[in-house]
Amino acid sequence: MMKKTFLLGLGAVAGASFLLSKKVTEEQREKIALKLDEALLDGREKALKYDCYLRDFLQANSLDFAPLKDKVLAKTDALKENEKMTDAITSLKQATTELREHLRAAKEELAEEDLAEDMQDDIIIDGRSAFGEAKDVADFESEHPTEVFYPKKSTEVTD
Repeated sequence: MMKKTFLLGLGAVAGASFLLSKKVTEEQREKIALKLDEALLDGREKALKYDCYLRDFLQANSLDFAPLKDKVLAKTDALKENEKMTDAITSLKQATTELREHLRAAKEELAEEDLAEDMQDDIIIDGRSAFGEAKDVADFESEHPTEVFYPKKSTEVTD
């Protein structure tokens, strides 16, 4: 939930910044930049002040996180030594490797199919033979025009 609200807030800030950059004049930009710089400096000062308060609190109450750290490390070591967990991790790595190989093979197969399909769609013309034949036909037509024969006498057709 926190990530969604953070992303929504970030998107809102980005959108507002974009709109402001398009509608704000140069003079107004300078004023906004000064206010923004002041706000950033105030925020840094407050962060440093609260950091000092936190350090003082931790020293005064002598809170030690070492036992918690040791407990977490002990649990992780126990999980690493657990046979079921080791088997699960090994199985996951094996499945990942098989999936990668399968995807690589599928990608190569698709590339080969695409290449084969591309070759089927292309019209390959041997330059010498096809163009030579077309030129010969055109030359023949220009040297020997089509002759039209008409009957010399017109005869009537009777039923």
